[in-house]
Amino acid sequence: MPGRILTALLVLLFNTGLFADPQVINHQISFENRRNQYADVRLTLPVQSSSVDLVMPNWTPGSYLIREYAAHVESLQARGHSGKALQVTKIEKNQWRIATAGEQQIDVSYAVWSGELAANAAWIENDFAILNGAALFLYNENIRHLPQRLSIVLPDSWRNAHVALPQAKPGDEYLARDFDELIDSPILLGNTTNYPFALDGQEYELISQGDGRLWDMGKAADDLEKLVKSVQSFWQVNPLERKYLFMNIIAPGQGGLEHDYSTFVLSSPWQMRFRGDYIRWLSLLAHEFFHVWNVRRLRPQAFSKYEYNQETYSRELWLVEGLSSYYDNLLLFRSGLITVDEYLALLSDEILKYESAPGRKVRSAEQSSFDAWIKHYKPDANTINSDVSYYRRGSLIGFVADQKIRQATGGEFSLDDVMRELYRQYGVGSENPGGFPPRAFESLIEQLAGKKISQEIEDLLTSVSDPDVDSVLEFYGLQLDRQPGRQAAEAAGGPIPTDFGAVWNTTQPMLLIESVIRGSTGAEAGLLPGDELLAINNHRVDRFNIQDRLLRLQPGEEVELLLARNARVLTLPVKMQHAMPDKYRIGIKPDIGNREKKRMQEWLGLRLIFKPN
Repeated sequence: MPGRILTALLVLLFNTGLFADPQVINHQISFENRRNQYADVRLTLPVQSSSVDLVMPNWTPGSYLIREYAAHVESLQARGHSGKALQVTKIEKNQWRIATAGEQQIDVSYAVWSGELAANAAWIENDFAILNGAALFLYNENIRHLPQRLSIVLPDSWRNAHVALPQAKPGDEYLARDFDELIDSPILLGNTTNYPFALDGQEYELISQGDGRLWDMGKAADDLEKLVKSVQSFWQVNPLERKYLFMNIIAPGQGGLEHDYSTFVLSSPWQMRFRGDYIRWLSLLAHEFFHVWNVRRLRPQAFSKYEYNQETYSRELWLVEGLSSYYDNLLLFRSGLITVDEYLALLSDEILKYESAPGRKVRSAEQSSFDAWIKHYKPDANTINSDVSYYRRGSLIGFVADQKIRQATGGEFSLDDVMRELYRQYGVGSENPGGFPPRAFESLIEQLAGKKISQEIEDLLTSVSDPDVDSVLEFYGLQLDRQPGRQAAEAAGGPIPTDFGAVWNTTQPMLLIESVIRGSTGAEAGLLPGDELLAINNHRVDRFNIQDRLLRLQPGEEVELLLARNARVLTLPVKMQHAMPDKYRIGIKPDIGNREKKRMQEWLGLRLIFKPN
């Protein structure tokens, strides 16, 4: 039965009273103690045995880390339908056992402290709440598949409730088809400003919560509409059956999380005041909306059913996240929201950040995907040396794969065609709703571009070989300058920046070393994460003058550092080296030909105007 018809039927049954209570699991949220960041949750469910176990999820889909949500659950108690108090015993860190004492229906009440403002958590304050369902609701496998009714008791001072679920009846009651849909539907409560729009009959809404006086939300909504149109045009199919919500929380923080019918992003109050920051906001929304297809409905087989109690491993996060990262900025350009120079600057920055991480020589795209649970979401002082982002590596593999397919097929096919065919064969609603199997991506590339190209891409996924971005750029008539700053300084006779191969901790007033780059002279000299730099050659340095001092030293010059390490003071000789580049630049080759111009226009998707050579 199609999802839209099923949803409508569920709502009809509920509204007409034909939905007997034993067939619906009821969750109610209220906020009597919101000033102290607590939500009060009441769960009503049928029982048919002498005891029932209830579980709090340990993680939320899209954010691959065990988050221990149960740590914030307090005062859990249960009563029977008659009002009788029932015995509750905690049997695991996130699991409770309730003795039902012959009752056929029980009410379970508990409080959840919600003090983390993040896309994967829950936050409550006096003025608003943003709630991730995995951090709030209990379940077990016996009731997971049943319809779940959500009731929200809004404080008098809150006007709006937003949740991407069908309304069960007028008011703040909603109905999810099952527990999976319930926790896939974040809840935004407060006093919001809403900007609805529609494209080809599909409804969308940009919802803003927070102080937006420094924002031009009308422009943001107009730009978002252009972006949505570009993403929809890319996939050529619309799987949405009801309104899609963009929840924009204007508050300190960053990040977002994708859901079937909504996304939640954190945005700075100052986000629109600089062009680069605003482009990053648009790119984040492009990334999360691209996930409507790529990961929410086009999933690796490992995610065909989420196991909320334990890690779910996949070697394909490079595909669902990395290829989404390749397309987010590209679709920004195709939508006309950024210039070609801005797009190439974003691409060059992606290459720079990738090549600045020695960990890319340690972990392949598939390995970094598999180890996301212990690496990507748990960074430490050595992460830069031991891991590589599957977002970034996957993005550059997508960049290379796109070019190789275009070249091998004479421009007949591209990565766009691979993604659309992958969705056609393995997306939700297809003949294979269990997710795409390992090597499905490479198999489709082989069908379109041949075995040689498929094998080259598989090698990039399974090895630590760097994607050959220079050859790809050459194909389009572009070239990458990896030292624009240094070359400009040398040409002008100015100072050449130096460094120790250290990454500074910018959150502390002291000059603390956060990481030491493997292979740098600092690493060879014995600099360690956590060292505090006090002086160079007995001259005091601090966070305000360190960059000036590094400009006054010469590559190859030996200096003595005075350090504080674990409450000890010590000296360390270090030979200065050229500073790592902080900027790459992609430019058009002076001798670009008409063939390269045509290739670039086909890749970027918009007509470009080239200045005469």
